[in-house]
Amino acid sequence: MIMSDNASVLFVDDEERIVRLLSIMFRNDYKVFIAPDATTALDIIRKNDIHVIVSDQRMPGMTGIDLLAEVRKISPTTARMLLTGYADLVSIIAAVNEGEVYRFLNKPWNQEDLKAALADGVAVATEARRSSRDFPALEQPSLASAVKLLAIDGVDRTRHATMELFTGNFSVIGASTIADAKEILSMHDVGVIITDTKVGGEDAMELLSSLRINYPRITAVLLTSVPDSQTIINLINHSGIYRFAMKPIAPNTFRLAVLAAINEHHRRCADSRLVRKVGVEHVGADGGKEILDRIKQSLGRFTAIS
Repeated sequence: MIMSDNASVLFVDDEERIVRLLSIMFRNDYKVFIAPDATTALDIIRKNDIHVIVSDQRMPGMTGIDLLAEVRKISPTTARMLLTGYADLVSIIAAVNEGEVYRFLNKPWNQEDLKAALADGVAVATEARRSSRDFPALEQPSLASAVKLLAIDGVDRTRHATMELFTGNFSVIGASTIADAKEILSMHDVGVIITDTKVGGEDAMELLSSLRINYPRITAVLLTSVPDSQTIINLINHSGIYRFAMKPIAPNTFRLAVLAAINEHHRRCADSRLVRKVGVEHVGADGGKEILDRIKQSLGRFTAIS
């Protein structure tokens, strides 16, 4: 892993005082670039190896979401972060699905949180550069047929409809309860989880948070009926949600989201940093340890890349 003083960070904001302040804060840790608008930022991205970009959302000409989506095309291994002083749900979901935002940062920011986020982003970008050379993205769904998808939904009709969308190309398993999902995870090498925030009235987020810590190679696609914005931000920052799909489901868009999650799962399998990290931190007392006990028994095969 490269040292932080060799890593490059780009801050984008139309308020000059903000980018100047950020530059002063981090100039001793990184090679810092600043830009007052998206056009300047894209020019910097094209001419320099940028590890992390932190962009404001509300800027004239091009929003932060649109900028990050363009950055993804130009420099896909650059970690993308959105700095925002407001919480608009549609924009947040678009930021994840179109710009692949790695982290949301609030205005005004907490300096320690921002420092930690940048360090994580540099590490992710560094590993992404290596794994992108070693493991190309999948072009066709059939190439990912060995990946198991786990669809978790307490409504039989919804779960079966989700499974039918992917059964022709992938190995799909269904679970009607969180307990069933835990049992399946103890027995199968699941690559992608598709779930709502609630399953039969039970919160699925503890499960996803536990897996993020203990098996970070699993990716998650969240089905949502428009919860509040702060919940979505928390899910992205703390529960490792990779893609969102709005209910009612648009099949073509949903398939693209799941295929992207499968590609990301394969990328994580090639990431040497994402090995098993079994522990008990952030796991609730109401059943969280149960899944950890099961995962401990099966993670030996999970960590082997076939």
